[in-house]
Amino acid sequence: MNIISMTATFGKLEGATLALSPGLNILTAPNECGKSTWAAFLTAMLYGIDTRERDKAGHLAQKTRYQPWSGAAMAGELRLEWQGQRITLRRFANRSGPFGGFEAVYTATGDPVPFLTAANVGETLTGVSREVFVRCALVGQGDTAVTAAPDLERRIAALATTGEEEVSYSATLRTLKDWRNRRQANRSTGLIPQLEGELAQVRRTLEDTAQARHTQAQARQELAGLQVRRQQLERQLEQHQAYRQQALNQRYAQALQQQAKAQQALETLPAPDPRFRGLTAAQAMEQAGNLSQQGQEHSRQRQQAKASRNRLSAALKLWVPVLGVGGLLLIILGFFLTLYPLSFVGFGCMAAAVILAMVLVAKMGKYDRILYTPAPPQGENMQGALQRYLDWLTQRQQLEAQVQHAGERVADLEAQGAQRPTASVTPPTADPHVLTAQLRQVEGQMAQWQTRLDQATGALGRDTLEAESRQGELAGQIAQRQKEYQALTLALEGLEEANATLRQRFSPALNEKAGQLLARLTGGRHCGLTLARDLSAQVEQEGAGLPHSQLFLSAGAQEQLYLALRLALCDLTAPQAPLILDDTLANFDDTRAADALELLAEQARDRQVLLFSCHSRDAAWGEQQGANVTKLS
Repeated sequence: MNIISMTATFGKLEGATLALSPGLNILTAPNECGKSTWAAFLTAMLYGIDTRERDKAGHLAQKTRYQPWSGAAMAGELRLEWQGQRITLRRFANRSGPFGGFEAVYTATGDPVPFLTAANVGETLTGVSREVFVRCALVGQGDTAVTAAPDLERRIAALATTGEEEVSYSATLRTLKDWRNRRQANRSTGLIPQLEGELAQVRRTLEDTAQARHTQAQARQELAGLQVRRQQLERQLEQHQAYRQQALNQRYAQALQQQAKAQQALETLPAPDPRFRGLTAAQAMEQAGNLSQQGQEHSRQRQQAKASRNRLSAALKLWVPVLGVGGLLLIILGFFLTLYPLSFVGFGCMAAAVILAMVLVAKMGKYDRILYTPAPPQGENMQGALQRYLDWLTQRQQLEAQVQHAGERVADLEAQGAQRPTASVTPPTADPHVLTAQLRQVEGQMAQWQTRLDQATGALGRDTLEAESRQGELAGQIAQRQKEYQALTLALEGLEEANATLRQRFSPALNEKAGQLLARLTGGRHCGLTLARDLSAQVEQEGAGLPHSQLFLSAGAQEQLYLALRLALCDLTAPQAPLILDDTLANFDDTRAADALELLAEQARDRQVLLFSCHSRDAAWGEQQGANVTKLS
């Protein structure tokens, strides 16, 4: 697989394009110019981004760390050549997240590549899974050390065994332990403890069944006796209740009689003086005062009317006759003497007499009406009438209060359940408080025995035959699980023995290859190494005798050891994958850096190599050797 170009909107890269060539590509740039971002972009294009990863303290998830700085959606295009075909890969954002969208087409025609999907594109093109790729072909900045993983372990183990990559020791060991733990992990967890617990429960159930039968019979006998005793106590309490009801009914009858008597007295109360009817005591007293004043005023008016009538009567007796007789004489004289004006004067005097008589009679009639109008009662008569009315008011109020009190008592007794008296009840002899306490005691005992009866009945409700059958079934299952547990224990012991044997001849090809590369990188100072299954190493030094641990090496020498191991692993496990190195040679001195570049140039004959570097020495070496040198901006 050879990468032709990469175009990225990824992190700080905004539509940036990087052209590459087959063989060794040395890509130089100062720190923080995007070298690590290009390496991460290539991995993401091949294997995608895990959207389930979350930010943690001191660590950012890839989807957060490489979110484009411009705020645009994450997108990228990768053009490559694979098995003679040019293919274009595209990833873009969709609903599932950044780089969730995927497209793979043939570059020349634009037709989809049917066998490439977002999930399998990396493993199909490189021949290895993501775990193997990042531990072998991708040498990140400050991350040359190799860590074990199940995928990588399977591929390495295949070099020393049959070539089968479907199993690994750690995965098989974990599977066998999981199987054994499912049967019995400790005294309390696993299938065997669960089955043993269930068997013990079934046995307890069978033992409890016999006890339940005895308890059921005893509970029924006790309940029958207590039921009889409760009925006796209830009848005695009902007698007390009937006696109390009888007393209440008697009080109710008395209250009804008192109410009827008070109501009758109120209804038969005689009517009051009509002059005060409907008045309150204060209003009656005011009315009495007014009537007394009216009487006095009437007397005064009668005296005045009598005097005035007498005067009018005297004037009537005097002036009417005088004017009448005088007028008649003047009329007669006028006719005889033919003094007609004198006769006219006589007529005027007679008319005046008539008018005066009418006026005087009318006024006398007015005074007569005053004189003949009955005078209102005065003095002691009015005071007596007032006192009688006040006494009537007091009596009526007392009777109304008696009626109201009697009605309230009747309503209260009715609320208590009082009724018309019926047949009399004989007074009971037993104390009701004692009877109530005894009844509560009996009911408490009945509740206890009923609970025991229900429990016993529930226990007997289970099928005893089913429990006995389940007992035998559980015993058989426990025996089977114990056999499986023993078999898995033997399998684990055999796996440990096989693993010990495998470690004795662990990956000789890897040891040999890594040792040769380490000798190249260190100028022959370190001539070989031996790897353990966890990829820790024992290093052989020229003329130093016994091998020693990698921990005794300097930081630079350790990075050279790990680079040799990476290259060896990549040759043996990922021959199709491109090799990406991000500032891997930063801590190498000039001599060992030149040795490493020569080694990478040899590697580039069989695979594409991308070396990102911040040193100008690497670019100068590449220009002298004719490598593809690109300065990133």
